[in-house]
This record gives sequence, structure tokens and C-alpha cells, in this order.
Amino acid sequence: MINVVNESSRHDGVDRHETVEDMSHNYRHLTNCDLDTDLLIAQRDHEIVAYRRVFWWIEEASGVRVLAHVGWVHPAARQHGVGAILVSWSESRLREVTDEHTYGGRHVFESWAEVVETEATADLIGSGYEINETYAEMKRSLADPMDDHPLPEGLEIRPMTSGDRRMVWEADQEASRDHVGFSPASEADYEEFFGRRTTAPELWKVAFNGDEIAGQVLNYVDPGENAALGRLRGWTEWISTQRPWRGKGVAKALITESMRMFAEMGMTEVGLGVHTTNPTGAYQLYEGLGYSVMSEIHEFRKSFESR
Repeated sequence: MINVVNESSRHDGVDRHETVEDMSHNYRHLTNCDLDTDLLIAQRDHEIVAYRRVFWWIEEASGVRVLAHVGWVHPAARQHGVGAILVSWSESRLREVTDEHTYGGRHVFESWAEVVETEATADLIGSGYEINETYAEMKRSLADPMDDHPLPEGLEIRPMTSGDRRMVWEADQEASRDHVGFSPASEADYEEFFGRRTTAPELWKVAFNGDEIAGQVLNYVDPGENAALGRLRGWTEWISTQRPWRGKGVAKALITESMRMFAEMGMTEVGLGVHTTNPTGAYQLYEGLGYSVMSEIHEFRKSFESR
């Protein structure tokens, strides 16, 4: 399955490299997904050439239950309708899920594809999906000058301890409630995040106001991915600011501190992901700090009533 993901990414020009370790860890912490029934694998001569997995969640703000599916097709197995067949199977399985787990609200099908994944995009559009939201991955060279952006008076950055993990997680959850499509994370999500090989509290930049978190950037480096893709990138991710501190330069200060830290570590660039129409103005903030778009990802949706 990892070979399918990586070969597909390489063929389409997607900046992605995954490992068996990463997938195994992720699959041990799935929410609303039973691998016995919610994963379909396509084989040719006993070799996996494609797969698709389904899962679901309920958006807190809208009350919509999102019926999601994700998967890849190896380049050598394309042009035979495999992708479209897997999309059709996903919808059929998700309709069964709605019978098994009844819900009185509205339902919608959802999947994703990067702009350069033209064949995956064609499979979704051909199945009746339309673009609903757009996300971007952005990067910034650390060779470019960095302006000073001090924290607001009264805030300080503190080193993280193992006892801070739950506080950091809950602060991010609270700040993320304003994001489009937000759904509260499960305990499995918490365990998955803190069990990742790339989760590195020693790299985090967290601003405290007394004993409360004002904002945070949960930085990480993926040495294996960097080696596979021939780069030296640090990730300034999981960026969030609590409502009372928004618009006061907290995120700007923490990201700048993160970039300086990565430069001292020998990284040559930083990256992050963002919703391009984030209501908190995150996209514009990152542009102002020198980040530029390197890829775009479309979120596709289709009415549950469609057949």
C-alpha cells in the first residue's frame, strides 16, 4: 500500500513520501473506520495496485455528517477505470455505514486531490463531485531575511514537559473550533498524534500567559522524508492562537522564532499547510511572513442524495 502511495505521488509530482511505520501507526488509531469492512484493496497478480478507505465524522458547526474516502491508484494500473470503481465502492460502503450508524442530520460525501493529481480529480468529477474548499501547502526559504516580531507584553515561551501535552492538545482543539469543517478529536486522535515518530515537543514554540496558553506552533522535522525527497525542511505546523490573543502578533512571533530555530538546526526551508479562506486570516499572515504556495489541494463534495 505504501508503494502505491509513493509511486502515485512520484508520478503526479506530489511532494509526499510515506513509510510503512507511519501507515501502521495511523491505522492503529483510526476513528469511525473498521478495516475489516472499510478498506478495499485492488490486486493484480497478487500485487496491490490500488486501495481506498472510508471513514466519517460530524462537523460541529453545521451538524453535517461527512462521509469521507481516500485512496490511491498505482500509475501502472490507471486508464482502466480502477479509480472510478473504487470511488463507487466507497459511496456504496458509506451508505451502508449510515444504515449501521443512524444519524438524523444531513450527510455529504467528501474526498480530496491535489491539483496535480489530474486522474484522481477526473475520477471524482466524473462521479459527480464538485470543489468545496481549497487548501494549500506553503514553503519559505530560510535564506531570506527575517524581521523581528516580539511577543506581546506579558507572554513568554516556555520549554515543554510531558505534563504539558494534554494542555497543548486541548488549547489547539479550542482554537480550531473556528475552522471550517471542525470536528472534535477523539482520544484515539490524541494517542495517534503523541505516538508519531515526528512529534517533538522539544521543537515546539508555545506562548504562555501565566498558566494559560495564548498560542502555539508545534514544529517537527521528518528526516526520512527529507532524505527521500532531497531537502532540508522543517515544518511550522499545528499553528493556533486563542481567541483573546488573535490579531496581536502571537502567531507571527512564534513562527519567526520557529524559523530561526530551524535555521540554526541546518534546515534550509520551512513548510506548512493552510485553508486558503481560513476565517482567522492565516493565509494572509503566512504570505506576509514570506511563505508562498507550492501546491494546492481541493476538497471535493457530493450530495448524499445523488446516485
